[in-house]
Amino acid sequence: MRPKLGGNVMPNDYNETASDQDVTPASSSQDEASVKAGMCKASIYQDKPFTADFSEAVLQLQEALGLKLWVLIQNGGNHFGDLNSRICQGFNAQKNAIKKDEKVGLLVHSPGGSAGDAYKIARLFQRRTNEFYTIVPLYAKSAATLLSLGGKEIIMGSEAELGPLDVQMYDDDKEDYDSALNAVQSLERLNAYALSAFDQAMFLFLSRTGKKAEIVMPMAMQYATSMVKPLVEKIDTIELTKKSRELKVAEDYAIRLMRQNYNARDYERIADALVSKYSTHSFVIDRAEAGKGNSMGRPQSSASNALNLGLNVMLPNDIVEDLFARIATELWSVTAIGQIIEVDDE
Repeated sequence: MRPKLGGNVMPNDYNETASDQDVTPASSSQDEASVKAGMCKASIYQDKPFTADFSEAVLQLQEALGLKLWVLIQNGGNHFGDLNSRICQGFNAQKNAIKKDEKVGLLVHSPGGSAGDAYKIARLFQRRTNEFYTIVPLYAKSAATLLSLGGKEIIMGSEAELGPLDVQMYDDDKEDYDSALNAVQSLERLNAYALSAFDQAMFLFLSRTGKKAEIVMPMAMQYATSMVKPLVEKIDTIELTKKSRELKVAEDYAIRLMRQNYNARDYERIADALVSKYSTHSFVIDRAEAGKGNSMGRPQSSASNALNLGLNVMLPNDIVEDLFARIATELWSVTAIGQIIEVDDE
């Protein structure tokens, strides 16, 4: 079984070693004649030129936020469509463009991919500047959520969504990905079911027999055991251990990325919630839930509740929201990675 956090990494592509030709400069991946002065391009990779309106909006967004803008725009479908070693290699090759303590924003639109590569990209930015911000206009799921945690603040659009850090593991027998959390939560549910069955049996035996608790307790325990034992025996403990360890990896990465900008109580609670408190891998975490209070302005929920995670979410002003709306459609139709570079007049 091979783990990932979301994305569309196919089994034969996962964890391949990237070579120099894997990372194609933007200049060779698009028709240069179609990139006109006043437009912009991404420095690492781009599958087609930006439209004039998208270019204008992106350049205005960079100015409105006061950040040097980088982009990670991915929609699956090719080797650059999700987070993997090629993407990590591309950012690493251009790390010197991130100046010391420069205000930098990484616009993230991605389904996820490799947790390790997401972590390395976020740490690359963190090491080079203390003013690293992540920007999520619409969609940053799984490993892209993990990457977003590395920002000093996460600038989220009104329609933006993050996702749980629920590791997906490829099953060679089933030839498909399955959530590692399914097995772990199954055991937790069985434990809860066993306790409930025991409590119900105790109540029933006490009320029906009138005997003392210590007398009926063995009977209640035997009843609960008989209900749960056949289900527990079907659990593959080796696979359960593997999946538990992979979930712990995602949690550990999240904690390390948040240490720079959160206190210990918060980053541990947030990491735990993102890994284990959500019911499905595709769960939508909107900006009200991601931040420190919901849309009604009530205080943050208790640590046992996944609502109101307590992330450093920054709400954009109306100008930025309008720019997010202008680039929304093209975010779903282009793959672009790297620093935003304005094309100069000839």
